[in-house]
Amino acid sequence: MSPPVTGRTTATLDEWGSRLFNIGAPRAPKAGAAGTGRRPSSHAGTGGRLGTPEARAQFVRQKLQQMVRRAPQVMVKIAKAPKGMRGISNNLSYISRDGKLDIEDQDGQVIQGKEAVADLKAEWQNGGVPIPQQSTKRDAFHLILSMPARTDPLAVQRAARVLAAREFSSYQYAMVLHTFETDPDPNPSRHPHVHLTVKTAGLDGIRLNPRKSDLQRWREGFAEALRDQGIDATTTSRLHRTTHERWTIRRGVDPITKAKQIDRRLRATPVPPVQREVMQNYERVMKALAGSDQGEDRQLAADLLRHLSGRSRVGGKEKGRDQERE
Repeated sequence: MSPPVTGRTTATLDEWGSRLFNIGAPRAPKAGAAGTGRRPSSHAGTGGRLGTPEARAQFVRQKLQQMVRRAPQVMVKIAKAPKGMRGISNNLSYISRDGKLDIEDQDGQVIQGKEAVADLKAEWQNGGVPIPQQSTKRDAFHLILSMPARTDPLAVQRAARVLAAREFSSYQYAMVLHTFETDPDPNPSRHPHVHLTVKTAGLDGIRLNPRKSDLQRWREGFAEALRDQGIDATTTSRLHRTTHERWTIRRGVDPITKAKQIDRRLRATPVPPVQREVMQNYERVMKALAGSDQGEDRQLAADLLRHLSGRSRVGGKEKGRDQERE
């Protein structure tokens, strides 16, 4: 006897949707993982809430709903890492605009003015694990957390504060909000963004060593913190966004027919293996939603197909969406 339709939909979303959005069941940390500077996590920014197939399937639905309504994309990236105290000093001067903008540290203290920034530099150099003036090591990481123009800057700042406190509680860090109105730069960005510089050596001696999975967790955590502030936000990888642009789908009579057209298109269009896998995962998810006994799922399948077929390819890049200026 085959499982109920709802059960099959959940199982498919859990299997293929979880692959699509890099979701996994909670895993125990590997032996010998201490000292990597990375913490075990079940999924980026979800706080370990995805421990069941039903929870993961619902998370996939939420991600797809954010996609079809074109929720604003968060941007979290690692900029050039400062090396040695000379590099860190230049970085702190840059993000604070030579003391013209307030720095907030890991204790919530506000550093104002050029002299206070100089004191902060001395504290970083001599406190905890000392930093040599010159070094070939990455002694700090410089993150930029940004949202599109017209997003509430204070909400961006609060979300960055939540993320920093959760992810870097054992590290010294300096955080500065840049807005179009307050940035003294001659050509300020219209995208409200936060510069977050984190000292690589933690207070517990563990060095920060981020990987791609950590960066994705930070993106998800930043988006979640923004949503908690009432700001619609999501995160989708560039691979997923450019994958959408490869699909040219004729208008069909129903989502399942369109999904079959996608399948034929997949076989006929030469694409890189990783991108092909993403496209196939979308196809399986859409077929499952279209065959669900839940009206909301079938509507989501139709909305997703309209969303995918409505994109146009512009020189291999999305128009303006990824053009950020810090």
